[in-house]
Amino acid sequence: MISPEALRRYIYFTTVSEPSLRQVAAISEEKTARKGDVLFREGEEATHLHILIEGEVDVQYELGDGSHQTVDTLVAGDLMVWSSVLEPHTTHSMGVARTNVRLVAIDAPRLRALMESDPVLGYRLMSGVAREVSHRLEGARVRLAAM
Repeated sequence: MISPEALRRYIYFTTVSEPSLRQVAAISEEKTARKGDVLFREGEEATHLHILIEGEVDVQYELGDGSHQTVDTLVAGDLMVWSSVLEPHTTHSMGVARTNVRLVAIDAPRLRALMESDPVLGYRLMSGVAREVSHRLEGARVRLAAM
């Protein structure tokens, strides 16, 4: 379990009530991965929502020839596997640890159940996910324009 205070540091949880935050913390754990480890693969069931605590993770897509192209690098504070809270709960990319990493892993089915039973929590978390997705799309647009 992660402490509620540790979760409160992340923008996604700054406006979440203390009781709701304790519930999310109870379904969260800290995990580590080594440089080069694959954290998630494209097309897998998205079972956990991740928040990067420390390190860097490359987001990659598989190309037609089987090679992988890095399209983004995530850093501390970034969300990973946001598809875990959006249907059909399937990953859309691959995440590879660029460095050794520490992350928060939140059990996605249990988180979705909490979000459904507590609409305020659900709204606040989904607002954070929407901001993250919007930020990533803007970054992709900037990178494409620079090509």
